[in-house]
Amino acid sequence: MPKKTQTPLVMNSIFNYLLESGFALGAFSLFYLLALKQEKAFVFNRFYLLGSVFLSLLLPMIQFRVAGVPSNLVAGTIILETLELNATEAASIFIPYALWLYVYIVIVALLLFRIVRKAVPLLIARRQSITQQGYHLYSLKNSSEAYTFWDTIYLGDQLDEGERDIILSHEVIHAREKHSLDILILEILSVILWINPIFLLVKKLARTNHEYLADAKAINLMNKKTYVQTLASHAIKKSGFVLAHAFYTSSTLKRIKMINQQNNQIMKIKQIVPFVLGLALVIVFGCEDAAEQLSSMDDQAAATAIAQAQTSSVKKAEGMDGVYDMVDVQPGPNGGMTAFYQWVAETMEYPTQARKDGIEGRVFVQFIVNEKGDITDVKSIKGIGAGCDAEAVRVMKTAAKWTPGLVDDKPVKVRMIMPVSFKLRG
Repeated sequence: MPKKTQTPLVMNSIFNYLLESGFALGAFSLFYLLALKQEKAFVFNRFYLLGSVFLSLLLPMIQFRVAGVPSNLVAGTIILETLELNATEAASIFIPYALWLYVYIVIVALLLFRIVRKAVPLLIARRQSITQQGYHLYSLKNSSEAYTFWDTIYLGDQLDEGERDIILSHEVIHAREKHSLDILILEILSVILWINPIFLLVKKLARTNHEYLADAKAINLMNKKTYVQTLASHAIKKSGFVLAHAFYTSSTLKRIKMINQQNNQIMKIKQIVPFVLGLALVIVFGCEDAAEQLSSMDDQAAATAIAQAQTSSVKKAEGMDGVYDMVDVQPGPNGGMTAFYQWVAETMEYPTQARKDGIEGRVFVQFIVNEKGDITDVKSIKGIGAGCDAEAVRVMKTAAKWTPGLVDDKPVKVRMIMPVSFKLRG
């Protein structure tokens, strides 16, 4: 079959995955904003945010398998899986898949360059740092900034001694607890999945939570009032290093408020909710996949019933017409079924009349794969009209040769049925 750069089935699968993972991450983030953001369970919140990211990437992959015997093993005629053709996918003009890929790669490259451009100066400076207990210390010339990247603390030489000790206590916590690891993970994921803006929100929430966590531990080492005064006096200062944890940030006033906030007694109850939310999302995504499987099984059952009705007077092994309904080795497209379905989806067009009349439904196309692998005797055995039956038949007639089916290692004619689902998208 002819090779094409347009792959609507692949694009549709990617789109569905991004949509589902985005929905899951959005649900986790919404719960965090409503229930956890103002709580002082900073360690729990740290791992909640990271965990929600990984769960949102994994949940769309979870599938529930429907138990039961596939219907194409019950009856004689071989029933293929249903091909779903959406009106939006069947448009005559596509944006080539390769173009989408090039755009994606260019944006990823630009975002990676941005990260590298920020990280390189920090790594170079680290080589000139002084090694301390569990961290490195680098002095920033003519600066009053303070921030941490990985295990290195960068302190401005214009900070007075009192401020320096307080700030250092805070930054040491960032360095020793590897908060930069969280940010790097989120940075990389937000680059790879730049199309999902929720990653930017999660990254911001994680950074703020790191500051809360460092503040909470730092005030146990010194006078709380002095620490808060140091924060307040520098509330308008801000670091420009996106990968680093800066002592003075735009969220400084929120940090002061959080330091003075009391613990919430119902936090333990709130910590249970994310597990319930995760389970609910597993069920939602899993049941959606199960519903698709059931729909496919229904299509096969319908096609089986039609085939049985049409061949009721014909023997189920080798028919009177010399066509087999059951074989040792099934026929198949030379490039595999996935490539074949992609080709059909690219070649088939949703009929204008069917669009106009809002016609949706399934067309069952029967065809024979002969001993040479040619597709012959293509016809619609049940359809929905409005040009859909004719379009499905037209496309199957133009299909390339298949690998023929085998009985006792000999190629034979095999009867097959392919359900095609025409579906409009509003």
